[in-house]
Amino acid sequence: MRVTFVFYCLLLALSLQAATPEVGKDKLRRLVKLPGISFQAEWTFDPETGFTLGSNGDDKASQIKTLRKDLQSDPTDADGYLRLGTLYAELGDRGNAASARSKAVQLFRKRVDLQPEDALLLAKFGRALQAAGKTEEAESVLRHAIRTDPKEWKCWLAMGRFLDAESRHDISDRAKPVAATKSNGRSSGGPANLAPDRVALAQKRLAEAGDCFDQAVTNAPAEAEVYLRRGLHRTLRSSLLNDILEASGEPKPEIEVLTDYFSPETLADLKQASRLSTKDYQLIGNVALFEIYSMNARNGKKELGEGFDWTTLPDASQRSIRQAMTQLEDLALDPDPKVAAGALEVLSILQGPVLHETNSRLVNLRRALVLDPSREQAWEMLAGTLARAEQYEELLSTCESHLKQKDSARGHILLAKAYERLKQWDNAEDQTIAAVRQTPNDLTANLSLAALLVKRSNDASVLGEANGWLSRCDQIIAGLPTPQRPRQLVIDFTLTRSVYFALADDIDSARRWVKTVIDSDQENELAKEILAAMGY
Repeated sequence: MRVTFVFYCLLLALSLQAATPEVGKDKLRRLVKLPGISFQAEWTFDPETGFTLGSNGDDKASQIKTLRKDLQSDPTDADGYLRLGTLYAELGDRGNAASARSKAVQLFRKRVDLQPEDALLLAKFGRALQAAGKTEEAESVLRHAIRTDPKEWKCWLAMGRFLDAESRHDISDRAKPVAATKSNGRSSGGPANLAPDRVALAQKRLAEAGDCFDQAVTNAPAEAEVYLRRGLHRTLRSSLLNDILEASGEPKPEIEVLTDYFSPETLADLKQASRLSTKDYQLIGNVALFEIYSMNARNGKKELGEGFDWTTLPDASQRSIRQAMTQLEDLALDPDPKVAAGALEVLSILQGPVLHETNSRLVNLRRALVLDPSREQAWEMLAGTLARAEQYEELLSTCESHLKQKDSARGHILLAKAYERLKQWDNAEDQTIAAVRQTPNDLTANLSLAALLVKRSNDASVLGEANGWLSRCDQIIAGLPTPQRPRQLVIDFTLTRSVYFALADDIDSARRWVKTVIDSDQENELAKEILAAMGY
């Protein structure tokens, strides 16, 4: 007998018809929902680096591949190894990042031995030392670089970035979380137990960093990077100073914190950087999002959610965002397909949550993937948008094309969901089996199988098989540290288990399980429906 496993996507609902003549059990089977899978955020934010949009990780992976082909062990490759280490670090590959940075330090040291008074070379060497964790030597080298040539803007920029990173390390990395007590007696997690000397040092470094970035702008007013780094410095400084206030027990209201993050001064610097670097689609997207978040904060809003109405923004901001989108449209004609595809992807992000222009978003995502099929985030954005628009035939063809481009469990899951929406159950089964074979210990995969078996458990053997998979899910959940247990998946598991018990005629156990969900979430309508259906 073939076993069908189906995944439930956050954007797609499931409704299967059962064949049992028992009205109560029939309804219970129909109420079983397959677990959800989440899509990656279309952007993330860090106060030191700004917004990261779309398939930025794919861009970095492509750059790594190109760099590795060209690099040797010649001292002239020191810059390349430093860049390689940065790219690996941004992708979270600490091992390769450390190796590349160590190699960069080694090669830069050889060059500096031959050119000890080359200020620009010293600045690069200092950056490599900092990246490799040699902070004391890095600071010494960077200060020597500035003394050697105080007109070299890259020396000031390197020093400013060093001071920013060390300030963040003082406040964020070296601090130990403690429990603070509010005036009402309730305990709340304070962000850090900050020693006064660390606070004073961080504040001093942040002030000096600001001076360094100002000097870089003075020395190189036509360079985009000096404005970008100064703007992001201001955001990081606001973040760290707020952490200090919070640790002291005097936090600012969240809206004020966001207003500081997305300040007019920061926005002005990013806009100037974008004017000077017209092909940087990530920067263009940052300008647009900084402007939106800045205006939102001033209007007392914290998020850019589904209900966001961009017409609430001032006319000047609307014009600015439209201008950014026009820049992206122009970049979409760039002869470099990766630049054009990246611009189209960022443009489609703005057309989604910002303007709610679904048709234009779909057109640009398709164009991006024709130009560069490796953009993984663009594939997911396209699938999600098609699902929300209920364009299931195109969703199917999109998922098939994606799987041909990249054979992955994720791709099989998305294709299975497309088949499910079109009620092509055998095809959905084939794809889901392929996904589970690639990720046999995945909670979503196991729970999907259990749920589907429960839904078609007309005979005792199938119901027994469902129980085996539910037991496996229980083991997987138990093996996860409590903070890592996905709340929604645990709820899905609990409700599926409750239906299993009801179908197995253990009504008391079934009601206990479903009530645990209702007790923790009194608004859970599915749990209420399941409980009501047990009255047969």
